[in-house]
Amino acid sequence: MNPSILTQSFPSVYDHFLHGRREGTTPIDLSIGNPHLKPPACYYQAMTNVLREIQETPGNGHGYSVGEDPFGLCQALATDLSVRFDVPFRKADILMTVGATGALDVILKTLIRPTVDVLNPKAPTRRPDEILVIAPYFVEYLNLIQGNGATPVIVPSGTDFGLDIDAIENAITSRTRAILINSPNNPTGVIYSEESLQDLAFVLETKNLERKLPIAVIEDAVYDSILFTDEPTPSMIPHYPHLFRVNSYSKSLGLAGERLGYLAMHPNFAPVNERQQTVEALNLNQRMRVVHAPLLQHRVVARLPLHGLTNVEVYRRNLERLHMTLSVLGFEVQRPQGTFYLWAMLPSQIASEIDFRQLVQEGQNPLLYLPGALFGGKAYSRFVRFSVCVPYEQVERACQRLRELFATSHSDSGSTL
Repeated sequence: MNPSILTQSFPSVYDHFLHGRREGTTPIDLSIGNPHLKPPACYYQAMTNVLREIQETPGNGHGYSVGEDPFGLCQALATDLSVRFDVPFRKADILMTVGATGALDVILKTLIRPTVDVLNPKAPTRRPDEILVIAPYFVEYLNLIQGNGATPVIVPSGTDFGLDIDAIENAITSRTRAILINSPNNPTGVIYSEESLQDLAFVLETKNLERKLPIAVIEDAVYDSILFTDEPTPSMIPHYPHLFRVNSYSKSLGLAGERLGYLAMHPNFAPVNERQQTVEALNLNQRMRVVHAPLLQHRVVARLPLHGLTNVEVYRRNLERLHMTLSVLGFEVQRPQGTFYLWAMLPSQIASEIDFRQLVQEGQNPLLYLPGALFGGKAYSRFVRFSVCVPYEQVERACQRLRELFATSHSDSGSTL
C-alpha cells in the first residue's frame, strides 16, 4: 500500500500504522494483501528457461517490446475470455499493464475528458467527469480517479454488501463517465450476483439512450481465481459491451512485487472506427506512463497455464480459523465468497475503532489490520479488515492475541476459540 493514501485522509491512522511496527515488537501483520505463498514450481522453471534463452541469444533480450503480442499471452487471454463468457475477444483487445493499478490508471486516463479544451482555449471550462465507485472499495480507487481529473462519487452497497441498483441509478448524472466495480470485492469478499449485474446493465443501457457517450464499466477482477465456491465469478461481459475488465498476477500467482497485469476491452466497446481510436489512446497513455509492462515477467507468465495455479485451500484454512475466533468474540463477520480478507464489524462492547486499535496494538505483539473507514469513510468506521494471506502461524498468533484481550468479557461464555 502506498503510505500517502493513509496520510492524506487519515493521518492518525497512519501514525498507528507505523506505531504497530515500532522497534522492539514482533507485529502480527494482517494489514495488506501481500501474498506469502510463493509462485508454483512451474513459474520458477519457466523463469529459468527464459533467463537461459535470453542469455544465449546473440542480441539484447532486454530491449523494448517489439510487436503486438510477442509472446502469445494476449492471444491466450483473449481465447480464454472468449470461451468463459461467449464473447469473441481478440488479442488486440488485450493490453499488458504494470499491475491492475496500472491498468486502471490507463483506462481512467483514456476515458476521463479534460476540463479544458487545449485545442480551443476560449471554450468554456467543463465540469469534471464523475466516476461512480461502490463502497466499500479498494483504497487506491479515489486517488486514481482524482489523479486523472475526475470526481469520485461514492455509492453505498446494500446491507449484504451486494450492488444496490437503485442507489446506483440515483447517483448517475449527465457527468457520469464510468462506474468501477470490484468482484470478488476487496474488502468484503462478496461476489456480485449474475442477476444484479444484469440489472445494472439494464439501468446503464436505459441511461445511455439519453446520452452521447455511453457510461463505461470498469470491472476489477483481480481476485477471480481466489474463490470459495464451485461457481465461477459472474461478469458483466455477456450483458454490457461498454466495458473494460482488469486483472493481474499479483494475487493469483503471488507476484505482487513484479507488477504484471492486463486490461481487456470488450470487443463491442464502440463502433469499429471509434474502437481503434480507443485502442490507440490506451497504448499512448500506457507509453506516456511506463512504456510497457515488465517484459521479463511477461515472457515467463506466457509459458504458464492460465488457471489452477492458486492454492486456495491455504487461504480457506486461514479464513476459517480467524472467522471462528472473531464470531465467538462478538464480531459481525460473514464468510467471504472470494479474496483472502475478512471484513468484520466490531463487537458492541468496543466503543470505536480507535479504542480497538489502541487495545490490539499495545505491547510486544501488536495486531495490525486496516480500519474500515479507509474503504468508504465514516459509514464503515466500526468495521476492520484483516488480510490472511500470511502463514497459518500468524493467524494463530492473531487468534491468541484476540482471545487474550477479550478473555475478561468472555470468561463466562464457555466458548472455545
